[in-house]
Amino acid sequence: MKASFKLFLGALLVVSSAVAQQAETPSAPPSAPVIAGPAPKVVIESLEHQFGNVKPGTPLTYTFKVKNKGKGGLEIQSVTPSCGCTKGDFDKTVAPGKTGKITLTIAKTDHLSGPIVKTAGVATNDPEHKTLTLTLRANFSTQAAALTQTSAQAH
Repeated sequence: MKASFKLFLGALLVVSSAVAQQAETPSAPPSAPVIAGPAPKVVIESLEHQFGNVKPGTPLTYTFKVKNKGKGGLEIQSVTPSCGCTKGDFDKTVAPGKTGKITLTIAKTDHLSGPIVKTAGVATNDPEHKTLTLTLRANFSTQAAALTQTSAQAH
């Protein structure tokens, strides 16, 4: 009976040591998700456009050129302006090596004055740039027309 008790204690000790050693061994970090097939790569020359001095009531429109320098198709999943006064229109897909467009428009500006900043969030399937922010800047002034005219006369 003593021999079987000693054998039981010995087995329990071996199992306990193995469990403790396994608990101390760090597990491998989770691997990054694998993208099936070639990936797109979004490239936009500038994420911001400055209109400069603008007369209130002047509609603003700017088109950002979106290049796909990757080997997979680029999907522009959404363009979400930060406010209701800005509208976005965009190419939903851009083939590898091609250029697409994202156009932001502020149609009604008669109520605007001073410096303004409007943004739009862009969601893509580019694994390195899932989201981007495009920015439009302008300075609305009743003197904008006079500034432009004076500047044109100086040249």
